[in-house]
Amino acid sequence: MTEKTKKILFIAGFVVLSVAIGFALYYFFFRPLISPTEEAPTVPADQIYGGLPTAGEGVPGAPTEVLPPGLLPPTAGITPGEALEGEPSRVTLLYDAVSQAVTPSPDGQGARFYDPDDGRFYRVNPDGSITRLGDKQFFNVENVSWGQKTDKAVLEFPDGSNVLYDFTAKRQTTLPKHWEEFAFSPDDEQIVAKSIGIDPSNRFLIVTSPDGNEARAIEPLGQNANKTIVEWSPNNQVIAFALTGKPQPDGAQEVLLIGENRENFKSLIVPGRGFQPNWSPTGKQILYSVYHERDEFRPSLWVSGGVGDQIGEDRRGLNLKTWADKCAWVDENDLICGVPQSLEIGAGLAPQNFTNVPDDVYRVNLRTGVSTKINTPDQIYPISNPVVSADKSKLIFSDASTGRLYEYDLP
Repeated sequence: MTEKTKKILFIAGFVVLSVAIGFALYYFFFRPLISPTEEAPTVPADQIYGGLPTAGEGVPGAPTEVLPPGLLPPTAGITPGEALEGEPSRVTLLYDAVSQAVTPSPDGQGARFYDPDDGRFYRVNPDGSITRLGDKQFFNVENVSWGQKTDKAVLEFPDGSNVLYDFTAKRQTTLPKHWEEFAFSPDDEQIVAKSIGIDPSNRFLIVTSPDGNEARAIEPLGQNANKTIVEWSPNNQVIAFALTGKPQPDGAQEVLLIGENRENFKSLIVPGRGFQPNWSPTGKQILYSVYHERDEFRPSLWVSGGVGDQIGEDRRGLNLKTWADKCAWVDENDLICGVPQSLEIGAGLAPQNFTNVPDDVYRVNLRTGVSTKINTPDQIYPISNPVVSADKSKLIFSDASTGRLYEYDLP
């Protein structure tokens, strides 16, 4: 090879190498990720925020890193107790860890809850401080059913084990594994539960003493155990609801009320499906939520009479799209409710997909039928397990998204 040929090949190789390096620099550092003529892909909002998908197959759900409309991320600079837009703050962080099974304390002055991370139970005192109910730890508790007048609770575990624990006496009692879904009587002297045998003919709604003795069958459940809602009324008359009534026109449903002594109560006709009850403090009224096609299958609140011949009477819609378990009774005529700031079509069919949607706070006057939005802009949390303090000045609730426990000053 001549010297001239070597020079030509060297120059050609240098040019090729320069072009390659230049292209690599452009490709990795300077090229746009989406060309000006290419549109970024979009995702329907109802699929981002947990709504039912508009087409295609699959289970609707919310990506874990996507926040619902109006829910501010922690980096937004808003901290609990801080006012927004110059308004006085009403929200105070009480417990900066996961809280579950929040329920009123026996004296009504505060609340009780379970921390699944450390396995202990706690009390919220009237001044907002937190104290332990005891040092005993119970890990992996799946469900907690609290006593009404005492610090007793039935703890259900994933393996089917059930434990009654008295936090005052520090006494533990093991209950049968085939019992599930418990509720205490108003005086805590009895509990109602479902006894689920392997054979459907051996499944019953039962009432027993809290220690499991003297159990007696009230009603056979058969194949309808999942259609029975255990809920002991404050006036000691009703122990459960059965969604097994006769078919009703226009999407309504007949709900049967079950008494401890097999009373023949008047049934409750509710204008929709997905019945979820919430007894008034005296048991004279039933607040409930149902969904219906007329509301695009979103949950709606209703209230009616709940005792004797008044069962189902004076039924009124409250014009609020929310679930009954997001409401707490202030007294027999007033409610405080968390109402989702947005609900997609079909929310009533899949409530678990909308737990992260932040709630507005409403005060409902049942005498006048007026619902008033009372929250300040710093209420940006999805409300779960709401509890109104005895002096009616505080709303204690768990953030359904993070589990943190908050207190909201009621105006």
